[in-house]
Amino acid sequence: MQEPQLANAVSPTAKLSWHRSLVGKVVIFMLLGVLFAYLMGALSGFFMVERGAREQWWREAQVNTQIVSATIRRIYTSVAVKTDDTGQVTHIISPRAIGDEESVLETGFSPVDVLALASAQTRNNVWLFAESPEGSLEMMADARNTPTETPAKLEVNSWQSIAESADFYVGFARIDSEEHFISSLPIVTSEGRLLGVVVSTIGQKESLYEMRNDLIYKAFLALLAVLVATALLVSILMRQLFRPVPVLVRALTDIAKNQTQSTTPYKHRNDEIGRMANAIDALRKKVIEREHLLEVKDEALRFQHLAHHDELTKLPNRIQLNDALKAAVHSLLQGDVFNVMLFDLDHFKEVNDSLGHAAGDALLIEASQRVQGLLTENDLVARLGGDEFAIIQRVSRSAQEEAKVLAGAIVATLHEPFQIDNQAIQIGVSVGISRAPTDGDNSYDLLRNADIALYAAKAKGRDRYMLFTPGMKMTTNTVREV
Repeated sequence: MQEPQLANAVSPTAKLSWHRSLVGKVVIFMLLGVLFAYLMGALSGFFMVERGAREQWWREAQVNTQIVSATIRRIYTSVAVKTDDTGQVTHIISPRAIGDEESVLETGFSPVDVLALASAQTRNNVWLFAESPEGSLEMMADARNTPTETPAKLEVNSWQSIAESADFYVGFARIDSEEHFISSLPIVTSEGRLLGVVVSTIGQKESLYEMRNDLIYKAFLALLAVLVATALLVSILMRQLFRPVPVLVRALTDIAKNQTQSTTPYKHRNDEIGRMANAIDALRKKVIEREHLLEVKDEALRFQHLAHHDELTKLPNRIQLNDALKAAVHSLLQGDVFNVMLFDLDHFKEVNDSLGHAAGDALLIEASQRVQGLLTENDLVARLGGDEFAIIQRVSRSAQEEAKVLAGAIVATLHEPFQIDNQAIQIGVSVGISRAPTDGDNSYDLLRNADIALYAAKAKGRDRYMLFTPGMKMTTNTVREV
């Protein structure tokens, strides 16, 4: 059933779309590789340019702060400055607001004149902001004396309140409708109360990012050109390289259909295609042996199963029981507990003699199925031969109590009548139980003691179970080997 499906899946008559063909996939892979490498290089260069630009902007903004603070100190001699550990001016300390009428009378300079002096040196606009009644920062004056209907406002995303604007800041900020890269120099009293903010810019965001945008545009055009050239070149090369592939696909399809008469072409080529062709031809020579090997494998699996299972009841046999018992004994070292039960069917010989072996076999099969239905997934029941069976019961809590429950259930279920050839047959079962490690810590002792308990159950009248106890003896001198 699998061969027709395989043949249909690789039908040589079905034409693949370009993107699903081997050539298309290689071209796409190459384009993705080129795109990835280009983007990685472009991103690395972009981040380096961006980081370098921001560092340059930062330094330039700090220099502007120094220039503005020096200009203000030259005119307003009553002010002082606060610096950080590097000597960078971070605050202007003044007893009163800069630019009010009293300061104009004292110095002879209006705020616009002072800002214009600073702007002449920074070559960019400078603003003076003061706190408005609404709690925002509004422009008092700028170096260019820009006329506005409403005072321009200073908005910085990182500021959550006016109190935080009393800190020195370098970065992007919005002044009215324009976004600038600024340095803000707070004007505070000696007690730390904010009087105003002097803001200088190094330029608008659009002009600062103009070089970056130009770089991105040129990189995008170059990428398109590289991708188009790569796609054309790789497509031509791949079509020539993979021309034999459809022929080899047809050869594999013939092999899938068990059509092995024709030899595989391109075996003479001294490259990977030639190696592939020789490999396909070797597969063609071996495909005939496949069915035979599968038959041999199935036969081996069947014999392996027969070697470990009873052919009649399909239960594990004596060999598998011994292996499982050895593993269970080994698990005693990890603290596991288990029970070993031996049981055989009472009066089974009479059923065999009176109704024949066919009825006896049917009785054994149904009895084994009843017992299997009583076990958990961790238990194992095996047929030792004739009407003799053995169970390895894994214990979760109490070995004795769980053994009594299972053995009692076996006695009860096998005591119920069997319907064999439309006849009701009544039998019983005798069960002997040994507990590990209480009654033994090796296979021989556990089986021997379970066998002794089984004979004790028979001696007490059959159709019952007995747990091994010290002092129990066999009623015969023979101990059965399992």
